[in-house]
Amino acid sequence: MSGKTLIGVMSEIPVISFSLRLLLFSFFCCMFSLHTFSQSKSTPSLTRILFLLDGSSSMAESWSNTSKIEAARKIISRIADSLDTSFSIQLGLRIYGHQFSSTEMNCTDTRLEVPFATHNSEGIKNALKALHPQGITPIAYSLEQCARDFPTDLRARNVIVIVTDGEESCSGDPCEISLMLQQKRIFLRPFIIGLNLNPDAAQKMQCIGNYFNATNPEVLRNLMTTVINRVLSSSVVQVNLLDNQNRPLETDVNMTFYDHATGTYRYNFYHTITNRGVADTMQLDPVLQYDLTIHTTPPLERKQLNFPAHQVDTVNIPASQGYLKIVLQGKMINKNLNDKIKVLLRRAGSEETIQVQNLQETVKYLSGKYDLEVLTLPRMQIKNVAVTQSATTTIEIPLPGILSITKTFPGIGSIMLIENNSEEKIYQLNENLNSELLGLQPGNYAIIFRSKFSKKTVDSITRKFQIKNGESTSVKL
Repeated sequence: MSGKTLIGVMSEIPVISFSLRLLLFSFFCCMFSLHTFSQSKSTPSLTRILFLLDGSSSMAESWSNTSKIEAARKIISRIADSLDTSFSIQLGLRIYGHQFSSTEMNCTDTRLEVPFATHNSEGIKNALKALHPQGITPIAYSLEQCARDFPTDLRARNVIVIVTDGEESCSGDPCEISLMLQQKRIFLRPFIIGLNLNPDAAQKMQCIGNYFNATNPEVLRNLMTTVINRVLSSSVVQVNLLDNQNRPLETDVNMTFYDHATGTYRYNFYHTITNRGVADTMQLDPVLQYDLTIHTTPPLERKQLNFPAHQVDTVNIPASQGYLKIVLQGKMINKNLNDKIKVLLRRAGSEETIQVQNLQETVKYLSGKYDLEVLTLPRMQIKNVAVTQSATTTIEIPLPGILSITKTFPGIGSIMLIENNSEEKIYQLNENLNSELLGLQPGNYAIIFRSKFSKKTVDSITRKFQIKNGESTSVKL
């Protein structure tokens, strides 16, 4: 199937009967699935499709020279026939609103008529033939019961296709139930096909899952074929990371695709450019709606992405990046002090720290302006540092001096920075140490110190000193 999509192959087949087209479609789907599975061990080995069919009284109403239930009965029967030979697909049928009359207002009227199995099209067709619409529409309760219909199998893809002509009749919330069961990974995002629903009812259905509206039986047939096509195929996605000239040249960053409904991650990839100079493609499950995170620094996000089956879908994300290197103007005498200096990096004007960078380290960031806080003593603030496309911005930090403090007796004390006739505390001495070695930025300082054993404030002493770049200073207390 190299070079052609499944739809492309089908489009070259002459006009034939709908059943035969679906049968051929099933064959190609199975071949496509086997091809895909051979390339990816994570592909599930089994797909389960549960038809959740409305059997309420309104389904008996006429609809374009037939009835709604007859139109649904025909298309589900034909699909069951077309997929009956597959060993990797299991079908099931649950119906609601068909066991009790509408006057009884039975909100638990739902039943699994045909459990999951391969080659069970006859059972589905027989259950559909026996169906006589008569009840109400307990969609939420029916969805909740679907959780029991799917056998436990973590590798299987569980899909629900709802066919209905009305909204919830009881007090349940189908959207809440659907989301809860998706979060529990009972089934993937459901498909809902409304039979000519009014706009208000249709809008209420959209939060349940992938919603489609069939205005007549022909549209229903086409929509159902599209849904099954989507369930049994895969999406091919290409993520282009654009530089500042909108060229897809950025790469070598990991990406995570999350299920939008549940927030759980589904795929992790490392972005790659092929030997042909284009971004490599990925195969994703087209049933889900995705949130995408590109793990640049800071990260980039895209929400609610849908990827149709049988085509290459492209996501273009501006991701221009450059490099930032922070160095000392000279070599510090004591390497241990040098290693302690960290730099906090924030978006310009933001309070959120996005990175802690070491000195002498070169780190890749999105192009833009950043505020740096250098954790020297005292701390240094460097505002609006520009990172530009494919370039390295180098920031030099003034070389600290080294302060050696020796105590003749234990005590408490603080280091004060003296600037403009005012003092600011920048460090609390460790009262349990007899000596301390610190790196300080050049400037004028004072240590205020009192013996641990003295109970008189007047016993406090002050030692003033000056720190110069790269020089050592000793203070004895």
